[in-house]
Order: sequence, then structure tokens, then C-alpha cells
Amino acid sequence: MEKYIGKRPTSDQKMLASMNKKLLNQAQGIILPSEEKILKVIKAELDKKKAGESTGLLLLTSNSLIFVSAGKNLTKDYSLIFKIEIKEVKEIKEVNKVKEEKVVADKQQLVVRFSQGGMAAFDISKNEDAQELIEVLEIKSADPAQEVLTTVTHDFDYFLHADKLMDLKNKNIKITHFLNKRDDLGFSKNGQRLLKERHKGAGLIIEGYFKEKKKTNDFIVVDKNVFVYEYSDSERKVKLLHQWPIAFFANSIIDHFAIKTEVSTEEGKLVLQGSGKAFEEFLSKEKVTYTKKERKLYQKTIGFRSNKLWKKVAASLIYLSVFFLIIMFSFGDTTSDSESIEAADEASAISTNESQEEAAGAEEQQEQEEAARLAEEKEKEEEAVRLAEEQKKQEEAEAARIAEEQKKQEEAARIAEEQRQQEEVARAAEEQRQQEEAARVAEEQRQQQEAAAAAAVEAQASNVYYKNCDAVRAAGAAPIRVGEPGYSKKLDRDGDGIGCEV
Repeated sequence: MEKYIGKRPTSDQKMLASMNKKLLNQAQGIILPSEEKILKVIKAELDKKKAGESTGLLLLTSNSLIFVSAGKNLTKDYSLIFKIEIKEVKEIKEVNKVKEEKVVADKQQLVVRFSQGGMAAFDISKNEDAQELIEVLEIKSADPAQEVLTTVTHDFDYFLHADKLMDLKNKNIKITHFLNKRDDLGFSKNGQRLLKERHKGAGLIIEGYFKEKKKTNDFIVVDKNVFVYEYSDSERKVKLLHQWPIAFFANSIIDHFAIKTEVSTEEGKLVLQGSGKAFEEFLSKEKVTYTKKERKLYQKTIGFRSNKLWKKVAASLIYLSVFFLIIMFSFGDTTSDSESIEAADEASAISTNESQEEAAGAEEQQEQEEAARLAEEKEKEEEAVRLAEEQKKQEEAEAARIAEEQKKQEEAARIAEEQRQQEEVARAAEEQRQQEEAARVAEEQRQQQEAAAAAAVEAQASNVYYKNCDAVRAAGAAPIRVGEPGYSKKLDRDGDGIGCEV
């Protein structure tokens, strides 16, 4: 169905193609020459006010106006069209036995008059698709040989940039107002399509900039060389700012951030707003040596990545608080165990002294007490060694536990940072999309206003009518030329584009 509605149809056009396949196939049977192109298709109602009204499709091709419906077909060459008029559609309603005539706001009537007599009136919608059909019909009826580029025949993979528009002008190919509007896909896509046409084999086309000063209207192209272009969306032009061979980036330093990549060279930084990994892979494929910057642990920790002082201070206070809480809970139990051991030792010593005092009295008893004292000291030394070993084991276990806790905290911080980066990328992408959408909507409104103003002027001009050359001369409009208000072929006998010549 692309040949009927094009590569970038409106929702109305998609619905038309989906719901009228049978009629489109019927139209294909009418369009006999293989070189015939479909310029525009819309839904229409023929002769609605007559008994034989018919709902179908109105098609404009390279050579003809065609209407197809279940009960009636109509084909007219553009050379047979004498005049085109746009009128309001009115309907009569009866309210309390009183008939009222009301204008239908969302419809208009296209009246086509033919030079050999007769006419056709089509009720069509008031939308941009219908307006494009009217514009094409006016162009083709004035000059059937005139080539017109529409939203159906244009390939939206290619951008209508300044050079392309100039080329079309030089070839005398007209483009419709609606096509000019539909082809504007916003800064990013416009720039990428333009550069894609210039660098058909490019491996990467991405927004970015070179040097320290940030710009928002530059593109980086990676082809056989690396290019930096400045793109003007208002002028639809690009300007080459820098060009390097791939070897220029030898010994460069690549630093990946959340939503950008910095490639540091001796001359400055090349900043890519995305696709940094793809650029790195391109350098590796071309066997260009580079250094990938590895960030330290504290630079990956939440609060330290942005390198802002207030964030560092806040993060440090939080981490210290957590650390001291861990120490308090850990060493609180160890202290209690040590106090219990010391109390037990003291109780044992008191008990031993009391036993020795009860046995005291003689020298032999003193020797026994001395021996007991020595034994006790030895026992205490052994106990001290044992306690020291246990303390060492406890400290090692505690150190291992703290290390494991720290590892878990670092892992949690890493995961949190990755999640934050992903959210930041999504937020930046959404902001960019909203900005582009707002710009697109504003541009659409502006173009709609311009189209409406142009249509009003053209409609006003089309209302001028001269019965004959005497009327033209009486109005002071002689001689009258093609395109001037009131010009018609019957006033131009010799067909040279100038009527009522003196």
C-alpha cells in the first residue's frame, strides 16, 4: 500500500489504506500505464446532494484525476480541467418544524469544472491530506506537465535539505507545503539524514562536539575518517569543522560517562553524546591503540561521582555513621567476653590464696606456697597466651566480617549508581524527546498558519472572474497572464499565457 500512501503516512491515510483495499485494487485497474504515479489519495463523496451520491476514493496521478466507488468511476485528464472551486458544505436540519441551514465545520466541497462542459463536486474532509490534494490539483490543472513531489512520492529516508531543495528548484520540480512540513523530523533526525546522504558508508553518526566549549548543534561522523560538522536546522545546511584520519586518535584516552563519552587527544576532547562503546569498538577494529580510563572506587561511589563538594560531605557523613554503628555492635560483644574471663580469673586467684593461707604455718608450707605461686604464674602466662591467640582469631574473624560487609556495601553502591545512571540516561532522553516534540509542534502550528494564510489568499484570488476581454479591460487588468486573478484559458486565444492582449 506504500504506493498509495507513501513511507510516512498520517493516521488518516493508514486507516484509508486499511479500510479500502478493494477500491484501491479497483483504482489500479483504471490506472493502465505502468509509469503512472499516485500523487495523493483521499476519501470523498461525489454529488452528495443528488440522488446518485457515491462514497469512494479521489486519486490524483501523474496525468489524471480519478474517482472510484462501488457504483461509479470517473477519470479526467488534467488538461480538461477548466476551473477549481472550494466551497462550504451545508446541511439543513429541522428544529421545531423550522428548517435551519448549518455549515459543516469539518468538511468542504471541492468543485471541479471541465472545459468541455460538466462538473464534479466532491465532499472532502478539512485536513492537511485534503489540502495537499487540492494544492496538487491546482498545480496540475494549471500545467499538466508540471512534476510535483508529494508526501506519497517522497522517500523520507532522505532529507529535503538546502542543496536538495535547490536541486529540485533547478529541475522545476515543485513540492507541496504538507510535504515540507512532514519531512521536518526535528534537529537530530534531520541532521542524521543529511549526513547519511553525504556519508553513505558511515559506521556512526551521532551528536557531539570537539574542544572544551559545549555545543548542541554539532554532529560527529565516523567513516573512513572522523568528521565534526556544525548543523543549522533553520538553514538545513552543514558545515565541516574538523576532519582527522583514524590514526589521529592513537594514544587517546577514552572516558565513558553515563550519557556521554570523552575522547581526550593532544588537541582537545572529542565528546560523543552516546554510542561511546561503538566508537571504542571502531578504534579497536582499525587497530588504533588507546587507553581506557578506569575510575577509582571512590569515584564510583554514590556522592563522589559528580565531584561536587556538598555531595561528598553528605556522603562521607552517612558512610562514617554506618561504619561506627558496625564497630559498636561488633566490639560490644567482645568487651563483655573479656570482662567475664577477667572476673573468672580473679575469682580463681582469690580461692587459691584462701586455700594457701589455710595451709600456711611452716617453712615447708612456704615452699609449697612458692611452688604454687610459680605454678600459678606459669598458668597465668599460658592463659595469657591462650587469650592472646583467641583475641587474634577474633580480630581476624572480625576483620573478615567487616571486609565482607564493606564488599556488600560497595556492591550495593555500585548497583545503586548503575541504576541512577540508567535513570539519568532515560531522563535526559525523555527531556530531549519532549524538547524536540515541542519544537516540532510549534513548527507545525507555524506552517499551518502560513498554509491557512496562503490558502485564504489563493481562495480570494480564485473568486475573480471575467466574462470576456471587454470585462478585463474595463477592470484595467489587461493584458492578463497565467497565475493572475481571473485568468482563464478562454481569455487566452493563442495559448501563450497572456490573455486579452492589446
